[in-house]
Amino acid sequence: MIDVLTAGGEPTGVVKPKRHVHRDGDWHRSVHVWIIAPDRRVLVQRRSLTKENNPGLWDVSCAGHISTGESAIESAIREAHEELGLDLDPRELRHVATLREQSVLNGGTYIDNEIHEVFVVERAIDLASLRLQVEEVDDVRWVTREELFALPRVSHAEEYAVVFGRSF
Repeated sequence: MIDVLTAGGEPTGVVKPKRHVHRDGDWHRSVHVWIIAPDRRVLVQRRSLTKENNPGLWDVSCAGHISTGESAIESAIREAHEELGLDLDPRELRHVATLREQSVLNGGTYIDNEIHEVFVVERAIDLASLRLQVEEVDDVRWVTREELFALPRVSHAEEYAVVFGRSF
């Protein structure tokens, strides 16, 4: 269940299932976690081909909706564990931005009005140690900034500017 927000980001007191939030185009919160290695490469994931939005595109290291009653930090830790099998310490998460993003996908049947809480984690990770959630993630890899921009990827223009402006 997800908290519905006003266009200004304030809670409305309404809670809905994720599919209804996207059907109705409600504003809601999500987390995006970028994992950056000491050599400045970025961990990216290729979204599962079965995903409703942006299937098969490369994207942020891990991301997801903030559930009702959950903080952004709690959500970031949960998503890293669910999607990658990676355990994060809250002290590793550096909040770099709160961004608003709107998109309409799938012929207008998927309306995504999100407020992204964007975090960066600086850590070296052995890809072989990750346990990918098959419903969410098809593949992961380390890439340079230039390699990321050459991949077929989800468009997060403002987020890329914020994250890479501070990290590279």
